[in-house]
Amino acid sequence: MPQQPINNIGILMAHDSYYLLKKEDVQGFLDALSSKMSVYAPVKSEGQFNFSKLGKKQKIGLEGYINTEFPPKGLLMPEGETLVKYEGSTICEVFSSEKRAIFGIRPCDVHAILVLDRVMLGHGDIEEHYEARRKNTLILAMNCTEAGENCFCGSLGTDTLTEGFDLLFTDEGSHYHVEVGSAEGGRLIKASARLFSATSRKAKRPKLVFKKHIQTEGLEDAMKRAAKSSIWEKTAERCLSCGSCTAACPTCYCFSLPHHVDITKMDRGKITREADYCMLLRFSRVAGNNVFREHRADRLKQFFYHKLVYGKENEGKMHCVGCGRCITECMAHIDITEEAAKVMRKYGKR
Repeated sequence: MPQQPINNIGILMAHDSYYLLKKEDVQGFLDALSSKMSVYAPVKSEGQFNFSKLGKKQKIGLEGYINTEFPPKGLLMPEGETLVKYEGSTICEVFSSEKRAIFGIRPCDVHAILVLDRVMLGHGDIEEHYEARRKNTLILAMNCTEAGENCFCGSLGTDTLTEGFDLLFTDEGSHYHVEVGSAEGGRLIKASARLFSATSRKAKRPKLVFKKHIQTEGLEDAMKRAAKSSIWEKTAERCLSCGSCTAACPTCYCFSLPHHVDITKMDRGKITREADYCMLLRFSRVAGNNVFREHRADRLKQFFYHKLVYGKENEGKMHCVGCGRCITECMAHIDITEEAAKVMRKYGKR
């Protein structure tokens, strides 16, 4: 199973190469990159940043950028992407060949992509549609300058990066410090060499101050002891079971495969991938109209256990990366850090 993410040259490799890039030259760097591939970056619309494909010489503005409203998983597992087309007896799988770079991904979201890599490319099985997009995607990550209201990545160690990126940008005022994380990242620097100046020092990262925290030591065992706790029923009284938390989570990867038949030619159609969410009642509906998570508390508990327990059991690391989006998007104001604290107070070892 690959322990590091894959791009179009294979396993990412660590390189001790550092450069400086003036902020006024970032636009030129992205413009040059856009002439070779699609470039996605945080773009502000209606008060929120989200990853969007940059148009030709489209100017970017990162003032006020903490993180995107929705994670970059939508670029690796796009909603409604066609996986299979068929007509008559001809069946054809569809794979993306778009080469692209994602600029400005925060460290927590890079860690989330590493989670997706372990799930989609590990366990002896490879999800080939994900693999096709992943191999053609360059990660141009960007360290945070401040923590958001609901960020708690500092508790999970996902506020820093040592792997998973091709280039890592750190804001140092008038310029960015740029660390090379792969051979492909080095080639990007070389292609725009006139814009970069080499340096021997590491980046000067600001100390982030977090308002939210989660205790990880002993949490997995405490959660297991709390499996039949009334905590979940009590919290579920507030939960709307709307799926906002799972839609916003960068490591929720469940999907359904609906078939779309062309009604004008019944032997022609396609199969698409559409996100599905464990918080929804329909998610656990199986043949015979049986629902194995009929109670809202069971669905709520599934979400928390997937983030804090099952990922560590299956891949060795929690599936929560501390981005705080589930807290931000929850209309019932359910906070995963507060729920974890409840469990630790009642079921943690003293």
